[in-house]
Amino acid sequence: MFEKNRSLKVSENFFIALEEKLKKYHTNLNYYLGAFNNCREQGYMLEIYPPHEDSLCVWACECRNSDQIMVIVALQDCKAQNNMFDDKAFDVAKYYNYNDYDKATDYVISLIKKHFKREFLIGNSFKFDTKYSIYDIERICSDAENLDYEDYHDIATFENANYFCDLIILDGKLGLRYSKYLNDNKDDFDNVYFEEYQPNLTNEVTLMLGMKEQLENFIDKELEIEFNKKINI
Repeated sequence: MFEKNRSLKVSENFFIALEEKLKKYHTNLNYYLGAFNNCREQGYMLEIYPPHEDSLCVWACECRNSDQIMVIVALQDCKAQNNMFDDKAFDVAKYYNYNDYDKATDYVISLIKKHFKREFLIGNSFKFDTKYSIYDIERICSDAENLDYEDYHDIATFENANYFCDLIILDGKLGLRYSKYLNDNKDDFDNVYFEEYQPNLTNEVTLMLGMKEQLENFIDKELEIEFNKKINI
């Protein structure tokens, strides 16, 4: 059998461990694994293609001067010919002790989640709740100009991950108030923004889908600045 050199083995072991950790996340990210070799470092490069943001590249191999694991994470524009990383990417390389794949992959996972926030925030898990029947909601909304928040408080709520929106009446205006949880216990949050909104009140499903779409659009806008940044990690 052909024998792989140590750097390729290190790279292969790293990406096997990374793949196992990524399996638990249900995202729309696409992955391409290619090889690189510049006669000093050699291994595999993972390119991650998202629906919305810039692609992200991950290189892993054995360090040229030791048996450490070398890991590089950078944007696609740091990828040179033959899947190689450029000097800017090499300058931000991280090094981990031999066989410490857990710490190395945790570092990469944290950067993937940071860069592709939307893919990890908007998943298949959500909560939807109404405090009134559709008939009552329709009646309340039709009289919104004469009401305020204290009259009915949160009429309906859609929650997804760390964000939620409430259908409310504020100063006679019907709309959605977007909020963000400040901790994992979800016992503290900030009310971020209110916008006028006329929901589709055909039934509870149409109300839920409309609020879901509006919340996802809001998350997109919240993260837009970070999505458009040319990060150099």
